[in-house]
Amino acid sequence: MANLENDNIVEKERAVNDIMEEEKAENGNTEEKKAESEDVEEERVFENFVSIHGESLLVERRLFKYSAPLYSPDANLEKYACLQDIIKEHSLPFLPAKSLSRFRTVSKEWNKWIGSEFLAHIQTIHFKDISGLLCQCDGLDPFFISFNQGAYGIPSPEFRFLPEPVIIRTTSNGLVCCQNNFGEHDYYICNPVTKEWKVLPKPKWFHGLEAAISLAFKPSTLGFDASYELVCAVPVYLNEVAVVYFETYSSSTNSWKTSEAMCYENEILDPIGNGLYMKGIVYWKTLMDAILAFDLKSQQYGILPLPAGSGQDGALTQMHGEFCYMLPRIQGGECKISVYGNLDMSLKHVITLNPQVVGETLSDCQVLTCIDDDTLLILLPNKVIAYHVKTERVETLSEVSGMGYEHCLPYINTLAPVK
Repeated sequence: MANLENDNIVEKERAVNDIMEEEKAENGNTEEKKAESEDVEEERVFENFVSIHGESLLVERRLFKYSAPLYSPDANLEKYACLQDIIKEHSLPFLPAKSLSRFRTVSKEWNKWIGSEFLAHIQTIHFKDISGLLCQCDGLDPFFISFNQGAYGIPSPEFRFLPEPVIIRTTSNGLVCCQNNFGEHDYYICNPVTKEWKVLPKPKWFHGLEAAISLAFKPSTLGFDASYELVCAVPVYLNEVAVVYFETYSSSTNSWKTSEAMCYENEILDPIGNGLYMKGIVYWKTLMDAILAFDLKSQQYGILPLPAGSGQDGALTQMHGEFCYMLPRIQGGECKISVYGNLDMSLKHVITLNPQVVGETLSDCQVLTCIDDDTLLILLPNKVIAYHVKTERVETLSEVSGMGYEHCLPYINTLAPVK
């Protein structure tokens, strides 16, 4: 999967670079040679695009080829302009933000297009490849482990564009939520690619680092809505009685809302970490054998029990459109991943990582997430791998592992705006 995605990115970048090289060569050619060169180059570029985008582009090629006037001296110019439009519409929205930043130098028109809110919106919708891991050790600056150095990157992985040192807390479709480690523990929402950021207004209750949070950002495909919500489960002690409050920040109103629902359940009074947002519900792990769920629409919470001894080492993710909890266990050098699901969080099946397939005897294993229903993103002691469940195939994404860090979050390289 990762190799195919990287090959697609390389092919798309190569096609755009061909356009740039063609522009440089035009000035030194005669009109006849220029026309001939453009036709040959045009055919080659379209072959690349057809291999990526399929028959639909081939149809566009035929329509375009016979739509230009047969004897018009401007035919080549018209075809060239049409080719650029096709690349803009069919390729750029599927490229990572780092590649798009490089292509702003192609022309003034491309610079304006890539810097537009429209492209940022559609790129955030279409580009879904996990680009790397945002990691952080206690007391140190964040850093980025890229899965493709040439395609994925952020200009300031230490987040020094923010006004103060922060702790990375959660991510969603290219946006990152950070929190100040001192004082009021302010929340920052930012995009590390564009360096856009905003500090959120203060909530009703004090949110220390013990607050469990989740960033819900799903750009709309029907409009330009780029709003997001930060959902927080906040433990509060009132008159020596512990209770969990639910507070939600909405970028649409730039304000916080405190739910009337309050959780007094002793077994889940300590929700932890980065939650999972899925289909309008946020899920958090707890220190006990249970999962805390909060429905944003009904503003009600629920508790999903896990088998005794499940602990907190599993991953909240989704597989085949359903919420699940993946818990790895090391047995005899093998990693067995138990997958729990349904409303009763019963054991659905067990995935075994064969040491011969992985290439090493396993001493530790951490599941981060599931991609495309079949691929698990897994941290091993010395590397990060993508494990394809059906074919039992392993791809090494990075020789640097994020295991052992206090924070290790999957990150998508998008141009998502910060509203």
